[in-house]
Amino acid sequence: MNTRTCFNSKWPSHFHYKRMRNELRRRLCEFQFDYFVTLASNHKPLGYPRMRELLKQWDARVNREINGPRWSKRPDERLLWFAFPEKLDVNPHWHLIVQVDPHVETQTRADRTLQLPQIAEKHWMQLLPQGSFDCQGVEDYAIIEYITKVSEREDLFRRFMVSREFLKN
Repeated sequence: MNTRTCFNSKWPSHFHYKRMRNELRRRLCEFQFDYFVTLASNHKPLGYPRMRELLKQWDARVNREINGPRWSKRPDERLLWFAFPEKLDVNPHWHLIVQVDPHVETQTRADRTLQLPQIAEKHWMQLLPQGSFDCQGVEDYAIIEYITKVSEREDLFRRFMVSREFLKN
């Protein structure tokens, strides 16, 4: 099968997803990410729909605490993140790379933004007490290769999330 046939077929091949993953990696390197976060469930029976709902709730809680009660009306101030699911059948968890708003206008909000690791952990553990949380600064863009490592699989590539997916239209 040649490349042209692969891209015109009804079902993209492994090669196709590998190319999409590589392009995704290239584009992610254009962002200035601040944090690498892992939100783990430590609970085997949780499936993708529940993990997605937990991610949505976590995003809302963290953005509300950092940006205030009208956080949903100010999408430009919300966290920007990309989340990649991993081990959905064994120990479902998300790997996220997170960018905070670089244009913080008030000192109060700047102080809360600096507390993002603590705020994010508090809300994940409230949602999933048996879960675990890890947050590290992004020192090297090799982290992008790490979090996208399984995204050449069709089932996982189709399930990666972007924070903007939770914006209300």
